[in-house]
Amino acid sequence: ESQSLGELFYAPMDVVLSDHDVFQPDILFISNNRLHIIGDRNIQGAPDLVIEILSPSTETRDRDIKLEQYLRFGVREYWLIDPQERTLEVLKAGDTEFETVRVYPERTTAMSPTLEGIQVEVDRLFE
Repeated sequence: ESQSLGELFYAPMDVVLSDHDVFQPDILFISNNRLHIIGDRNIQGAPDLVIEILSPSTETRDRDIKLEQYLRFGVREYWLIDPQERTLEVLKAGDTEFETVRVYPERTTAMSPTLEGIQVEVDRLFE
């Protein structure tokens, strides 16, 4: 839940990272100090947090292409919801790659490692 810490958006919402790199994450969060990247029709720049819901048809793209591009353009955190395993994997940007902070199972509360106040009860993701 974002409380009043920023803005939460759900797909469809284009995230324009460059002229050639446009993505549409399942969920994204932009903190209050970066609200200026919100345009009339899209997001112009890297969100603070991107959340993708994995499926057999998108998992490779979510863990490969998108992960690399999100790191390259400055996304601070990348969360992967796995409906089959019923887990939430929280990754944070390092210098050269995203690092897995923790994989949260059901009946736990996931917390952002870099965005103070951002947390979610994992069970709620699967309701």
